[in-house]
Amino acid sequence: MGPETNENTDYEKSEGNKSGYDGVRVEGEFWRDEWIEHQGISKRVRGDADTNLPQFIVETDSTRIASSELNNEDVGRWLWFRSSIVNELLGLRGFSLEWYTAETGSIHSTSGYRIHFGVNSADFITVYAYDIARLPSWEQHLWAAHNAVPEGKVSSELLDSQVKAQPASTHAVEELLFEVMSMLENGFKQEFNVSLFSHDIDRKEALKKISRFESKDQASLLRLAKEIVRVFSDRLNVKELRALSVHANKDKLGSNKLLQDILSQKVGDDTARKVFGPIVGAYDMRVGDAHPTSSKIGEALELAGIDTENSYLRQGQQLISNVGQSIWWIGKMMFEDPKK
Repeated sequence: MGPETNENTDYEKSEGNKSGYDGVRVEGEFWRDEWIEHQGISKRVRGDADTNLPQFIVETDSTRIASSELNNEDVGRWLWFRSSIVNELLGLRGFSLEWYTAETGSIHSTSGYRIHFGVNSADFITVYAYDIARLPSWEQHLWAAHNAVPEGKVSSELLDSQVKAQPASTHAVEELLFEVMSMLENGFKQEFNVSLFSHDIDRKEALKKISRFESKDQASLLRLAKEIVRVFSDRLNVKELRALSVHANKDKLGSNKLLQDILSQKVGDDTARKVFGPIVGAYDMRVGDAHPTSSKIGEALELAGIDTENSYLRQGQQLISNVGQSIWWIGKMMFEDPKK
């Protein structure tokens, strides 16, 4: 607008006598005409083709093909992506993760699409090319940033679903963890008429953080352990467990020890200690997250049953699986009829 001058400002002045309240009225007006130039393209109204689409790597020699050429349901190609794409999308508002089998699932997009993916043997995310090419431009660019040269075959379980039309009968360890927690909670309610957990959790939100994709290095693996402890050990109803415990020092025991003591009443101390190994290991890993230089991290990993020779993604998957199996064994030993 520039500084005020005699040419771009105006005023009115009047004098007179008026009784009553003394006041001043100030008025100002500004006019501006601006023409907004169009971009020459109308994707939503006129249906013009989007010329700002990315290209994707489709061959091991880094050959790329434009997204527009992949936007065909019968394209017959798959794309490879680094697993980091999952966490980036889940960090956006409105995106969520759903598992179908042990190695396949889908990302629910705000655009209304579900991107069906599979995890292959090399820890890459594989997706049918058409499922990416039909997404809005801004989502395609997010995927393109994590696009990688094909390594390893297309996820076998994804091919079972999309090519053979025979989905695998496996289950993701992330989903199983929440299922066995629910089973144990129901068992406590039926057997003891008490609530095992002090509060409920949002399963959809929890699945964003309790995921094998969260494990990218040792630090993030320890944070994953913290999230697992948060949804299980930290939610245990200490007051009710203390009432069921017969331990001499039960008033000083934490949530895991109290539940272990209740289990030991049925199966003995040695068996209960063995069953709780991965849970205790995950708890010790959580402590390692706060003190990453601790020499006990190696012991915690071993107690949790983690094979450190695996990739960090597989170590995260193994951690979730082992804790879930421990919870399942707790319920089986505590509530199943020994005669059966």
